[in-house]
Amino acid sequence: MKIFVENDVAYVSFSKKLEKMGIGVKKGGKLILHPIEVLYLVLNGRGEVVGKSLVDVFEWCMERIDNFIPKYCVYEDLRRRGYKVKILEDVLVGKYVFYPIEEIEDVSIRSLAERRFENLVLAVVDEENELTYYKVKEVEPRGRHEEEEFNVKGVLVENRIFTDGFLHRTYFYGSMKGDMTILSILEGAYLVEKGCLEVYKAGSKLKLDELIDVGRRKDPDFERRFEVYRDLKDRGFVVKTGLKFGSDFRLYEYVGERLPHSTYLVTIVDDRTIPAFEIVRAVRLAHSVRKKMLFVYKDEKGNRYISIERVKV
Repeated sequence: MKIFVENDVAYVSFSKKLEKMGIGVKKGGKLILHPIEVLYLVLNGRGEVVGKSLVDVFEWCMERIDNFIPKYCVYEDLRRRGYKVKILEDVLVGKYVFYPIEEIEDVSIRSLAERRFENLVLAVVDEENELTYYKVKEVEPRGRHEEEEFNVKGVLVENRIFTDGFLHRTYFYGSMKGDMTILSILEGAYLVEKGCLEVYKAGSKLKLDELIDVGRRKDPDFERRFEVYRDLKDRGFVVKTGLKFGSDFRLYEYVGERLPHSTYLVTIVDDRTIPAFEIVRAVRLAHSVRKKMLFVYKDEKGNRYISIERVKV
């Protein structure tokens, strides 16, 4: 099949077969081709560009398409799987909306989520041009954990709070040391804010702001982590540190006589960008320990939770 290129436009004579495959856009007696479609036809032996070598074709395509390699790799992979896809700016549209990216590229999860695509899939291309696909969607996580009203006292020791063992035995706050519960400043600040805990140091009762100052001195991101912790608690979760999984928090939907298997890992990303391979690593780790991965950012309406999980396409 002969492909003709005139400046920025590539086309073939109208072909019912190509149209049925979802390739090109009909215009009169022609099918106008996207540069990625041109290269796909050439590399798969279905067409040749009149008057241009393969090197010329590559150069013509790359001059017109940003981020060409991941887009082409995803397009070719989806075609091989039998998908009909169209290239629209930086996404490929078919059964899902595919966002192609190389594993070393930085990703803003907030920017992805705010595009509000239904069925958005992150298509990650590794250095060997292999593809993995990850479904991206906003969720409203909810737990079933409930706590009755209580009031206990505790003592601040450096950046820990020693208090009644009842808190851990009943609601799994902190950890047990002997007969006492040791709380993090994060947990303590939440309970003080709720009016369930009084914290003392050298005989004086501490205010919430004083506890937050203690947390801030150890962790510059303390206040943001406290916001997310509070939100997750108010959503009905038991919230524990996610450090051993490389996340900010791990979540349990409820407690029984013993703590069940946790459901989610949560990482706060807000406006920062992170390499795609870190997202892949986090999602795979979560899957390996039977959890789901949530990323959270904040906008004018509050915290937004974005679920990313591997999907077969």
